[in-house]
Amino acid sequence: SSSSSSSSSSSSASSGSSSDSDDSSSDRDDKDMLSINAPNAKSEERQVSRIGDWVAPARATDGYNKMNDSEPTSAEKSAACFAYTKESVVSRVPVLAWLPLYKWKQDFFYDFVGGATIALICLVQTLAHAAIATTDVIQGPYCAFVPPFVYAMLGTSPHASISSGAIAAILIADQLQYFHDIQVRTELACFLAFISGIWLVIMGLCKAAYLVRFLSQSLISGFVTGGSVLILEGQVKNLLGLMDMRHGVGFIDTAMATWDAVPQTNLVGLALGLSMMGVLQLMMWLKKWTTAKLSLPGPHPKWLKPAKIASEMKELLLVALSVMFAYFTRLENGETIIPVVGSIPPGLPPFRPSYNLPAAQSMMATQYRLHEFILGGFLVALTSFLTTYATSKKQALQHGYQIDACQEMFALGMAGTCGSFFGSFPPSGSLSRTSLAAEVGVKTQMSGLMKIVVVGLSLTFFTPVLFYLPKATLAAIILRATWQLLDFTTAWELWLAFKSNRLGGMKRDFVVWWISFFLTVFCGVLYGIGSAVLFSILMLVRDAAMPRMVVLGQIESLGNIWRDSEVWPEGRTFPGILVAEFRGPLSFASADWFSQELERLRLNSKGQVEIVVLSFGSVHDLDKTAIEMLRELLTVWRKFGVNCIISDAKSRVRLLLEQYFAKPDKQGKAPLLDQPAFMISLDDAVQLAKRMLARRGRDISCYHARDDTHDVRTGPMKGSQGWRGSTGLSSTKYSVKDELSIAEEHQFARATSGGAV
Repeated sequence: SSSSSSSSSSSSASSGSSSDSDDSSSDRDDKDMLSINAPNAKSEERQVSRIGDWVAPARATDGYNKMNDSEPTSAEKSAACFAYTKESVVSRVPVLAWLPLYKWKQDFFYDFVGGATIALICLVQTLAHAAIATTDVIQGPYCAFVPPFVYAMLGTSPHASISSGAIAAILIADQLQYFHDIQVRTELACFLAFISGIWLVIMGLCKAAYLVRFLSQSLISGFVTGGSVLILEGQVKNLLGLMDMRHGVGFIDTAMATWDAVPQTNLVGLALGLSMMGVLQLMMWLKKWTTAKLSLPGPHPKWLKPAKIASEMKELLLVALSVMFAYFTRLENGETIIPVVGSIPPGLPPFRPSYNLPAAQSMMATQYRLHEFILGGFLVALTSFLTTYATSKKQALQHGYQIDACQEMFALGMAGTCGSFFGSFPPSGSLSRTSLAAEVGVKTQMSGLMKIVVVGLSLTFFTPVLFYLPKATLAAIILRATWQLLDFTTAWELWLAFKSNRLGGMKRDFVVWWISFFLTVFCGVLYGIGSAVLFSILMLVRDAAMPRMVVLGQIESLGNIWRDSEVWPEGRTFPGILVAEFRGPLSFASADWFSQELERLRLNSKGQVEIVVLSFGSVHDLDKTAIEMLRELLTVWRKFGVNCIISDAKSRVRLLLEQYFAKPDKQGKAPLLDQPAFMISLDDAVQLAKRMLARRGRDISCYHARDDTHDVRTGPMKGSQGWRGSTGLSSTKYSVKDELSIAEEHQFARATSGGAV
């Protein structure tokens, strides 16, 4: 490239000496100057520099192979079809891939122990989550029976623990708050599992996992905090033992109903609930302490790891203690002194299609809240998948394997759909259970198959024990776990960063958080999340339609880099030159905004703007509307004597600019962008603009000078004013020869420094 550059420079010099016009000589010289600064930037002979442009050469044996090629036989077609079908089936049913290769001797013991441990924890947590969802408590264990089994068949994460989840329970309770009878709510929860499962299956087959990206971190934080407030309010009834409290709808109505029933408080149940919360706190401190000790270099005491696992099973310990308390304090007639769960139907859940249940049939017949229920099912599907995928992805990163987001969505949807036929509400993942699965040594999805055995045995033989489970204990477990979901810290951090985005603030995230929180608390989860998502999408559309257009200034103290003049007011600008950058996509949505903003900056500039330098580094695409807008704008500027130079154009944008603006039109008029190359940096573009102004007789330096007010035509420049520390120039008149000497200095510097100036 250096040889081609020097040859082009010599040819340009010779042509310049023989030319009668200084302007034409200077034009050719500018092109040669830029060819040295960017030797690969030729508009007419574009060199192949990307893999996408490379074409494999034809092999010499291609003709021979074509002669010997023949139509594949029917056997070959059948084999190819079978291989494709097998690959498709295995990708949808991963158990067919890992089960034949399962290492029974090495992994079965760990999967069985880990699966049994997680199953025991699920039994207790699902009881609490059923209470959050305001359904019959037995529906919680039902959620830990079929859904984990189905996910083990179809899921790609060996550590994901699928059953119930607190966040999903919040959404379920929000959809069921309009129905007063607990049996109706339980049946509709099964129907909701069917609807949300169908949504997930459809989205998984359509590879629509990207939809969860519209649920931002601020939105999720505000929704979870608002939902946690609703949970805390709803569990006060069970903590106080209010048996005859009326059913409230909404935050305010429930608060009024609770206040009216306060005189009915069961003091023994309240004392038990507060005591259980204290025990939970001690177990959480134990877990934190054992985790810190195990993170230190060993050796560790043998009891340390079992103590940590025991702290993970704190809910099971609380259930055992409280059941014994309720059993031994019962009255002579068998009644308990505190409210308990009561009778639970023993045995495995029966097979009943959720859409055939009486409550679902009534909803479909009367259309009462059916549309809201279907939309709510979509919201439950997205949120449950988001929590499940986030926890699974975290474990995948820590253990070095990959999971397929779309397959995870399909697997969770099938788990919910199949579970709805066995009395389950919408399943979800759990961060605590998924983390515990890795700690107890789970190796493969076989642990999910073990869960169905443990849960099935528990439902068959141990449900009578749960008769004496105090409701205050369930409330204590829920209240202590929900307290950790309150995320007002994020709101405070966003408030501290409450300033505009261009100044590094997060005002938009702050607004999204409070919209999600307030509307969730006072209007319901559906309105809270829906409004926050709508606001976020509107902001995305606004960003696409109205990106920022900024004026750039050169910061000498930082090595002459270009920065936003509004943020860096000390940035240096040049008379007659407007350097601007469009920070966003340039398409039909933003074309009109681009034209308006650029004209506003040009007309409001100090002095008359003769050359506009546009940095297109942030523009990744152009469409037909944007091209026509640029054509119209450049045509109008040409009438007013305003030139335009575009820099930093990349890939497709550069090719489109070369195609539509670098060639003469059909009438033979000069190109609208008469610049030597489009693959040039912003510095090169500004230097080209300076030389164009110098040829017009403007008093502006054409060098990288610290003092650009010096007139290069009046006398020699000092070393501090010359090109990057040059010792001075002897010429007293601007000429092409001076330009060529500087170009040779650039070329020599690159040759002696390995290509970097």
